[in-house]
Amino acid sequence: MKNKFLNSNEEYELITLRESHLQPLFSWNLEEKDFEKYTCRPLRIPQSFEEYTNKTLKAISEENQKIYILIKNKEYNNPLGKIALFDFNPRNHSAEFGYYIPSSNRGQGLGVIMLSLFIQEIFTDDKLNLNKIYATTSSNNIPSIKILEKFSFTLDGRLREHYWIKEEKYDQLNYSILKREWKE
Repeated sequence: MKNKFLNSNEEYELITLRESHLQPLFSWNLEEKDFEKYTCRPLRIPQSFEEYTNKTLKAISEENQKIYILIKNKEYNNPLGKIALFDFNPRNHSAEFGYYIPSSNRGQGLGVIMLSLFIQEIFTDDKLNLNKIYATTSSNNIPSIKILEKFSFTLDGRLREHYWIKEEKYDQLNYSILKREWKE
């Protein structure tokens, strides 16, 4: 399938996480000042690189997550963003995903490139055999909403006041796309 969001001569690639990527990703955790804007889950920033590495590698080895890294020009040690697939449901052929672009890389269109490559990868992976992927975001996370809607994700529902960011309350928006919708 032709990827309508990528120019044919783009030099970006989505690859699976390598151990050499862990240090830059851990640094992103330390540098991000607004994590509470990007998740409704309890925040637990690893206290050490060792803790982060052990937790990440354990999730991958137990097949609880698949983590992909966006790179340019095959620079394997220079990740630009990450996207993770988790909460696999083999019975219903679905999984949740979440993505992150560090602040230094935002506003460059990398989220569009990364999500485009990711959707292509996930829906063509016969081993995963997914029919649906879904993501959640806060109603105040306009860039995330825009990117999901750009890819024709459907707003499936809203959990009211599900995000508490400082003293403000925001809804959680649940988006999904089906494999057949992606093929269209």
